[in-house]
Amino acid sequence: LQYNHLRWGLTMLLPLEIPPGIVKTDSPNAAKGRFTDCDKVRFYNGFPEKWSGWETFIPDTLLGVCRGAVSWSNKYGSTNAALGTHLKLYAMTGDDTISDITPIAPTGTINTDPFETTSGETLVTVTDTSHGADTGGFVTFSGAAASGGITISGEYQIVTIIDTDSYTIDHSAAATSSTTGGGASVTATYQIAIGTTGGTVGLGWSSGAWGAGTWGTPRTEGIPLDARVWSLVEYGNDLMASPSGGTIYLWEETTDVTAKAVANAPAYCRAMFVTGERFVFALGAGADGTTPMTVKWPDQDDITDWTPSVSNTANSRTLQSGSRIINGTPLSDGVNLVWSDTSLYVFQYTGSDFVYDSRLAGTNCGLVAPLGFAKVSGVAFWISGDQFYMYASGVQPIPNNDDVSDWVFNRMDTNQITKTFAIYDQKQNQVRWHYCSTGNTEPDSYVDVSLDGSWTWTVGTLSRTGGTQYRQAESSMLLVDENGVIFSHGVGKDADGAAMEAWVTFGLYAIASAQANVDVMGIVPDCERQVGDLDFEIYTKERPNSASNLDEQTVTLAPTDEIGDARVAGRHFGQTVRSNSIAGDFRLGIVNLEINQSGARR
Repeated sequence: LQYNHLRWGLTMLLPLEIPPGIVKTDSPNAAKGRFTDCDKVRFYNGFPEKWSGWETFIPDTLLGVCRGAVSWSNKYGSTNAALGTHLKLYAMTGDDTISDITPIAPTGTINTDPFETTSGETLVTVTDTSHGADTGGFVTFSGAAASGGITISGEYQIVTIIDTDSYTIDHSAAATSSTTGGGASVTATYQIAIGTTGGTVGLGWSSGAWGAGTWGTPRTEGIPLDARVWSLVEYGNDLMASPSGGTIYLWEETTDVTAKAVANAPAYCRAMFVTGERFVFALGAGADGTTPMTVKWPDQDDITDWTPSVSNTANSRTLQSGSRIINGTPLSDGVNLVWSDTSLYVFQYTGSDFVYDSRLAGTNCGLVAPLGFAKVSGVAFWISGDQFYMYASGVQPIPNNDDVSDWVFNRMDTNQITKTFAIYDQKQNQVRWHYCSTGNTEPDSYVDVSLDGSWTWTVGTLSRTGGTQYRQAESSMLLVDENGVIFSHGVGKDADGAAMEAWVTFGLYAIASAQANVDVMGIVPDCERQVGDLDFEIYTKERPNSASNLDEQTVTLAPTDEIGDARVAGRHFGQTVRSNSIAGDFRLGIVNLEINQSGARR
């Protein structure tokens, strides 16, 4: 893109023939002739185009921050989805109706007259000996008689744990008198303990895995608590689910109101998946969190039989490379992957007495986030500590990831890296990672790679915490924001009814080898499609490191405009093309500049 033989007074056309993909790791001058930044833009056949849009999928919102999602076809051929948050587990059935299927703890009748009310107050004290609940947890009451002018019935979120025998809830209306009541037939149904939105250290009542330490004893040294992440997988036509640090649950749509614990499954799992051979792999499995490198699976024909014997196929394996297992996935027939924090293992199904042969496939390529991987057509893609990797028949860096990786990892908040999640965008044939930029506690940015053979990378911003493919025949995706709103992506060109801003920046070009100032006289657009105005934001610099721009101008072009008049000059040139209108769209072709050599600016 260098014209070295410009003549005074002679106007020429300079075609901007730019290779696809964003280059973020070179300086603007070193990346001349390339695209250097973008947002909500992808490359199609080598040319940048605007993303498809999104809209709110259903009016219901999730309670808690989504950390895990899956979709599958039920026995009737309809598409179901499950979404797990740090507070709840939800199922969305084929008619897009969402239900709370959070597993429950053992249920029973609690103390007689368990409710203590105060006149004029909504806060109610509940007495339940050895309740085992925690602050923020959920409990459902039934069978209570009116007391203090109110009736405690339905689901409540626990406000404060007072001690092992009592806690407070907040009723929707204030009591009219101070009393103790509720009767002798009150039943309390507790959901499983809630998780955290981010890593922390637990010191209080019930912190840590069930059975770890002495019940009722505060943890003086603290127990590390990871952000709750759900392993959610299809099991036949049903759902298997495991919250990080918890056991394994099964939800059968036709019979279960809530997900139910799988009998005899490990009490503690870091993650879980189901192999193509229908073995349930419990990762980091044990009675507590003291076996972080152990893989366990039950008998192939009985998911309740976890004890290895000569008459079943249950087994366990302790891996050596790494300090803890992060996650795993089935990949292809007989091939399954298990990541530790440092390494990748391949589990090959053999059908022998040992069931699987496990081998170390790579080191220094561990998975840094439980949901930071995606698999596409027998290939796995994942994020490691400072690199993006793929596995087909071996481990290798994803091609061209050096174009963006240093920039991404430098701006990524290392304290929040475990919240990174990956998703495959079937419609665009891309794998995308959503991550937290510095200072943000939930994912607000993304980086993606095209799988069309070009291995082009793009970057941008989008606030989403989890998601899944949905109704693959429509190539749609469900993504959830930190407020629990579920969006259907790949719909239209707008951002839930508002204009979706999309832009791409050309690098800093030395048009005449920076030997002379050049006038840019006009912009000749070229779009395969354009809906709405496009802004061509032009800037020039005297030198690449100049603190300020020499010239700036925005030229706005409608779809029918053949040329846009411009008047900027400089030795180095850059340009951003931006769409920011309702239903706006574009796919750029080869834009031309009208240029002429000019005198130097003073």
